[in-house]
Amino acid sequence: MARHCLVALALFLGAPCVQAQVVANAQAQVVSTRIWPARDYTRVTLETKTAVKFELFSVKDPERLVLDLEGVEFGPALADLHGKVATGDPYIDKVRVGRNRPGVVRLVIDLKAEVKPQVFTLKPIGEYGHRLVLDLYPLVTPDPLAALIEADGKLPKTDKEPAPAPDKPRVARL
Repeated sequence: MARHCLVALALFLGAPCVQAQVVANAQAQVVSTRIWPARDYTRVTLETKTAVKFELFSVKDPERLVLDLEGVEFGPALADLHGKVATGDPYIDKVRVGRNRPGVVRLVIDLKAEVKPQVFTLKPIGEYGHRLVLDLYPLVTPDPLAALIEADGKLPKTDKEPAPAPDKPRVARL
């Protein structure tokens, strides 16, 4: 009888440890991905239910950024990321995502040119979960005037016609 009680007690006490292990080994899930291209920079955002460990590094010839996500599950949100790259994105050519090794999902961003990446995390707020944000900035900030001249070789036309020049200067008399 005492032996059965000890076995029951051991099973009872051991159960929470097993559950804790399962929770600790659970994979983080990326629930949403977004890419916002702009002339000044492109932003890639990965939203997850829990905080994610990551490592970012660059590779040359051809230019690429590699983002390793530790303990992340490869799911539909990551699988669809490549389709969110706009054809006119000034910095991203294409995105590839796959399992690199057990427990690590790798995101490879093929670039159109060398960039200055900035990566940071945001804590949950409102309806948004944990976010991993990757901003891609050009090495040289574009000059808006040079871009305008380069676009069509002329300054933009205005809707108003210039006022005609007076024939003679007017003098005010008091």
